[in-house]
Amino acid sequence: MKLNNLYNFKNPVKNFLDIDEIKLPDNISSFDLEKLCWVKPFNFRVRKQEDKYRTLKMPNILNFARAYEEFKNMPHFSSIQSMDYSHKRLSANIETGDFASGEYDRQLEEDFERLCIYDNLIKMDIKEYYGRIYTHKIIPPEHNDRFLSNMNLGATNGLIMGNYLSLYFAEVNLTSISNDIEKEIEDSGIQCEFSYFSDDFYFFCNENDNEKIVKIFDKVLEKYELERNDTKKEIWTYETFNNYNLVARYWKKVIAHCNVRFDGERNNNKLYFINQIVYRISNLQDNKLKKTFINNFFKTKYFRELNLDKYQVKNYDYHQLCFIFKFSPEAMLYAIDRFSIMNDFDKNRLHKFFKVRYKEILQEPFNDEQLYFYYAIKILNFTDLLIEQKDAVLKSNNQILISYYLKDGLFGSVDIDKLKANDDEKYWFQNYHLILYSPDLLADLENSIDMYLIPINAKEQENDKPSKKTKKACQKKSYMDFYKENLGLKNSIIRDIPDVHAEIEDYLRLKIEENEATFEEEDLNI
Repeated sequence: MKLNNLYNFKNPVKNFLDIDEIKLPDNISSFDLEKLCWVKPFNFRVRKQEDKYRTLKMPNILNFARAYEEFKNMPHFSSIQSMDYSHKRLSANIETGDFASGEYDRQLEEDFERLCIYDNLIKMDIKEYYGRIYTHKIIPPEHNDRFLSNMNLGATNGLIMGNYLSLYFAEVNLTSISNDIEKEIEDSGIQCEFSYFSDDFYFFCNENDNEKIVKIFDKVLEKYELERNDTKKEIWTYETFNNYNLVARYWKKVIAHCNVRFDGERNNNKLYFINQIVYRISNLQDNKLKKTFINNFFKTKYFRELNLDKYQVKNYDYHQLCFIFKFSPEAMLYAIDRFSIMNDFDKNRLHKFFKVRYKEILQEPFNDEQLYFYYAIKILNFTDLLIEQKDAVLKSNNQILISYYLKDGLFGSVDIDKLKANDDEKYWFQNYHLILYSPDLLADLENSIDMYLIPINAKEQENDKPSKKTKKACQKKSYMDFYKENLGLKNSIIRDIPDVHAEIEDYLRLKIEENEATFEEEDLNI
């Protein structure tokens, strides 16, 4: 099983990380918990909607790997949906590090069927769900919740977001909540069906029962010391839900339209799909749907296998493509490689766009989109743009991007000195690469590790009792040995960009295969 997909699940940043190349202790499955301590995760911000972001927390790799070994054999670990198949909308695929293809369409079809039966859909969510889960309440007694809390500086109130372990235990807790909701609905005699995707709950009921359902949801959440997000209650009818959910139909229409317009003669063939994407997103109701539409189109087998050299590139194609990339930077991960090798595509026409947008995104707090722009710029070989923005990168608090700049040798000695001043444990990821790509730090390896990588809770303090000093010395040795071996082997935690490209291609291949298998299964069921 690829640890990389578990360390960071779902978010495309996983394609840039290379956890599987990190050498773990041979006895990691039985590694003594007492030899590990509380550690600080590093923060990585991803855009949610508009100017809001979600903070992913990347834990210490040694602690995460040991926690995975502890919990990997728990019930339904690799098949989350089977915990509560009749209610869970979420189905994870660890092989792709993403949610299973086809599940969204299946759930959507069931939503429409239910909306034909009931008056409406009430959509509600749990307020700050991950941050309000107590680890000691969700871990079974035969396991120690410190395997989880250690990864978050010992905090027992809240799960760190971004990794599969947190997702798994969040879903275990949601299964219990779901069971209680179902019992309450049955006892009340209300006609209602419900499902949920993570902390988003979908209740299909009749209008006269709307308030009763809300009260049941509130009552069950209170039992788990949770509460409903009272600013996000939505009520949908068949008509409004149908008008909102146009994404899948739209990208299928784009493909059909382009196939009709294609006549096999290059001089007559234009990149119609770019124009169609711009046209179609204007009819979608919110930015989240628009981005989903754009990203999913570029992930399709149609686009990935399209022979772009059979098409002409017109002037308007450039500015429309730039608009698409500006609106949804993630799309660059799935599209820029195809355009960059297209014979008729003048990549220099995009230089000004990347010059302006890269500078701008580095002023924003969205680490994920900063990384997507970096990736596209590397694919296009606009190295001058990377050099121009090294000062902004230094101030970005984007530890993954800073690590790439260290790898690329784009920082000067003054910049390196500034990075060396960041000896707080929360900078462990960039500091690992600071040591790896700084000959002077690598030459004095043990002292460098002691200064930049040993967790603060594994370091002796003056007022520590002798027994505590002994324990900390043992813990320090664990981390020292781990880092010393990997830095000695010159193992990077970030992939080379060609390897990132290969990883993305592999991910898209698996998603396409998954989609095709889903369609075949549906055909057999018919």
